[in-house]
Amino acid sequence: MRLTRTLILPLLLPAIFGTTVFLDKRLADDKAARIFGKMTYHIDDALDKKDITLVNGEHKEWELHVRYADRYLYGDFNHDALQDAAVMLVENTGGNQDWYTLAFLMNDGQRLTHHATIYLDDRAIIHSLRVKNGKVFVDMYVHQPGDCHGGPTKRLREWYEYPGRGVFASRIGTYIFGEITEGVKGESG
Repeated sequence: MRLTRTLILPLLLPAIFGTTVFLDKRLADDKAARIFGKMTYHIDDALDKKDITLVNGEHKEWELHVRYADRYLYGDFNHDALQDAAVMLVENTGGNQDWYTLAFLMNDGQRLTHHATIYLDDRAIIHSLRVKNGKVFVDMYVHQPGDCHGGPTKRLREWYEYPGRGVFASRIGTYIFGEITEGVKGESG
C-alpha cells in the first residue's frame, strides 16, 4: 500500500499539471479564435482595398477569401504600454495562392483595431511565432527561385516590427498607398 502511494503520487502529479497546462492553452486559443475570428481587417491587395469582417474565422466572397490562421501573439508593438496583438491571416484572391500575412492589431485602451499588415509569402510554412521587445520573430519556409508553387524550401528566421498605421508591407518592401519605401524586417540568427 505504501509502495503504491510512493509510486503513483509522483506519476500522477505531473499528469494532472500537464493536463491543466494543456487545458489553459486550449481555453486561451478558443478565446483568441472568438476575438480574432470576428474582427474587422483592412485588405489592401491588387484586387481589393476595403474593410472586411470575419465571421466564424473567415470571410468569403467571389474573389476574396480571408481566414484567421489560429496563430497570434500579444505584445506592445507600438510601445505605448498597452497590450497589442499580431495575428496570422491567410488571404486568397481567387486563384491557388494562399498569402500568409501578419496583421498588427493596436490597442487604443478600449479595443483592438487592425492598423497594419505584412505579407509574408504565398503558401508559407510557419513553424513558430515569438515576440520579444516589441518585435515579432517568425521562423518559416518561403519560396525561392526554382521552387514549385506548393513547396517553399527556403528557411527564414526574420523579425518584423509594427510599421505604422495604414502600412501594408511585404518582406521585400513597404507599400504606403502605392509607394515603395524601406523594408520593415530584420534577419535573426
